[in-house]
Amino acid sequence: MTKEEKAKYPVKHVKITTCGQLYERWKENKPLYERAPKNGLTLDVEYADNLSLLNWDSDSCDTKLMVCLHGAPGSHSDFEAVIQHMTRLGVRVIAPNFPDYSVTIKTDIFRHSAEEKTEFIKDFLRAIGINRIDVMIAHSSAIYPTTMLWCDQKGPRIESFVLLNPGGHRRIKAMRPVWYTEGGVKVYQNKWGRTLFQIFGTAFLNITKTVTVKADNMNNVILSASTMRYSRFKQLEEKLIKLRESKIPVLLVFSENDRLIEKEIFYEMAEILGANEDNISIYDENGCLEKDGSVDDTIKVVSFRSGGHYCFLKYTNVVNKACDQLLRTLDNKLIQNEVICDTN
Repeated sequence: MTKEEKAKYPVKHVKITTCGQLYERWKENKPLYERAPKNGLTLDVEYADNLSLLNWDSDSCDTKLMVCLHGAPGSHSDFEAVIQHMTRLGVRVIAPNFPDYSVTIKTDIFRHSAEEKTEFIKDFLRAIGINRIDVMIAHSSAIYPTTMLWCDQKGPRIESFVLLNPGGHRRIKAMRPVWYTEGGVKVYQNKWGRTLFQIFGTAFLNITKTVTVKADNMNNVILSASTMRYSRFKQLEEKLIKLRESKIPVLLVFSENDRLIEKEIFYEMAEILGANEDNISIYDENGCLEKDGSVDDTIKVVSFRSGGHYCFLKYTNVVNKACDQLLRTLDNKLIQNEVICDTN
């Protein structure tokens, strides 16, 4: 049985060529990229796309488009519940898989940096003909390339954001100890270093508890570390401020008991985005509403006392309802704009 047959939504593939211009720029001061292909890397992208399941014409102006980007590691299957829910609402959902660590081993170039992932998303969306996104969902480390894409004038127009347990604007727990995220990543990029990690790494990490990512797959451990090491996380606060100033609707969802990211960082990000205590809905350890936040067309925050790094899977119904509210906010803005245009 193929992946397509197992999945509860359509799975597609498209070949793209990406990062060519980026690598050409980097060749000037980064010797690593002197051997990069002139046109970039050719990659096969697997992605979810529920278009064939929708009940009405895909070209209808009423059809909303949602793009979902997973963390590291991750895949489009992380958004299965979102896809099924949005399909019932007639919302098209596209969720591509980012390259896994095998691409790094094969090319010895792709480092899963925020810049590379931004180019990857941009080229993928261009390949399937997408230039406007109603809702961009980013889980965990996907916030870094997502916000870069939004700032890119050549990228698609993005109308709103859903940030699920987003990576932080300063160093998070998952990026400590620094010697591992910095040194370990460099060692693993060498084939002899990978051999040592494959033999001893899992046992070492299980004993020392130095990282919070599951150590059962060393490629995934290093993928997570590489993504965060090259995330440009220090630039995120500036982008969050720009999001706030742009008045683009943002839904921020997180858990206070996230093992990768401290709750203080999430609340700091909420404040940077312009949220105050009135905007925050809090759900207790059992997922019951403890405090209801006020409705705001620009910022909405949902905090779970106990939801882990994948709270959108544990509390699917709550997060889906919050996304529904975001879609209604977009509809209201569209109506208001039409009224203004008619008046003029």
